Amino acid sequence: MQALFTLSSTVYLLIYAFEGAIRYGLYSIGKDNLILARDALIVGPLALLLAAQAFRLRVNPAFVVFAGIVVLHGAIATFNLHTTLPAIYGAKLLVNVLFGFIAGRQLMQPSRRILLVIALVWLVSVGGVVLDKFVYTFPWMGLETHVGGIQVDVSRGWDIDSGFDKRAAGFTRSSISAAMLLPTLALVIAPRIRNVLIRLVLLAITTVAVALTTQKGALVGIGAVGVVLCAPAWSRYWLLYISCVTFAILTVALPLITAGLLVSDAGGVFSFASLAMRISLTWPDAWQWIWNNEVFPFGVGLGGIGGAQRFYAANSVNPSDNLFVYLYANFGLMGLVYLGWIVTVGRRLPQEEQRLAIAPLAMLAFNLAYGMVLSMLEDQMSALFIGASAGMLLQLRETARAGHWSDAYLGSFRGLVPSMVPSAATIPGRRAARAH
Repeated sequence: MQALFTLSSTVYLLIYAFEGAIRYGLYSIGKDNLILARDALIVGPLALLLAAQAFRLRVNPAFVVFAGIVVLHGAIATFNLHTTLPAIYGAKLLVNVLFGFIAGRQLMQPSRRILLVIALVWLVSVGGVVLDKFVYTFPWMGLETHVGGIQVDVSRGWDIDSGFDKRAAGFTRSSISAAMLLPTLALVIAPRIRNVLIRLVLLAITTVAVALTTQKGALVGIGAVGVVLCAPAWSRYWLLYISCVTFAILTVALPLITAGLLVSDAGGVFSFASLAMRISLTWPDAWQWIWNNEVFPFGVGLGGIGGAQRFYAANSVNPSDNLFVYLYANFGLMGLVYLGWIVTVGRRLPQEEQRLAIAPLAMLAFNLAYGMVLSMLEDQMSALFIGASAGMLLQLRETARAGHWSDAYLGSFRGLVPSMVPSAATIPGRRAARAH
């Protein structure tokens, strides 16, 4: 089962990394809807695992929690908005979090072979961003089509399509996707690199490539996390945990403390213009939509804002562009509870587990930083690795309590018998982590 999850997540990552090119190929042959088949890579393994665990009467609690969240907030959305489409759409996004949570160890501490694949994808993706920025405009840029009955971008086009201000996407679907992909790959690779200079070069190249996408939220995130990953080994765990808490507070505070401010959105690409647009337009409109449609204290319900609105409120679609705004619209005050749990799940780990916590904490810190200006859970890769980070950190916590490595595939984090417990040398990344 672990091999199936590893294979599925690897193929899923490859599709995301080259989605612009893949969608263009499907567009060229009139088979745009086939892109929806990739969801089987997430849903299929989860369904098989659930069936296998149910047969043994040992279902992973993550399935129960996921079902409870979907049923509660999906029911609120259904009764509030008088349609099941928002709940279905929202559940489709959240299922990536569940997959990542269960496959956290495979995603955050991959085998050497998978790590090599990730490194190659990172290298090709960096090259694609550079080509897109300075050399060649790929043929799929700006194309639109219909998938599942709604209009979607084959690849997101922007007003500026040339020069240094161009928002480069490389082989991905948009510059937002490229700015999500490159740091994600780098943050899986970097903690496994023993040599500080090589790690610094990897993170520096990633930061420059993200700058070429002009996505400033991602640039802040990878810049801050990159500095911490090059700090002395003894300080990284706590610096990353503090970064997670700090970025979470800022994510919640920004759309609240800026409410009512009048700011100018004039300026170039590398200015505060995009933030000003969020302060003056996006966030106020989002709050207005929420206040007009929420069932306090539960928000609008699952699928209550963002992409789901295309199915039931096409004239009011709002991207929310902030993780807290998105969480509040979908889950109400419970969104703060979910966010708080994810942020604090990695706190106070024993010293022997802290080294393996570096990668998931770095991933969370980056996503929370980017989440100040983006609704991260609507991005498939972000949702997958937020779940993976939380799952990995919880496994490390359970490992410290139970005295052996936990296994999410057996239906319980404490489901291993002593004969099945891997040694420190057999846990991917643990031996290498000691060198840090």
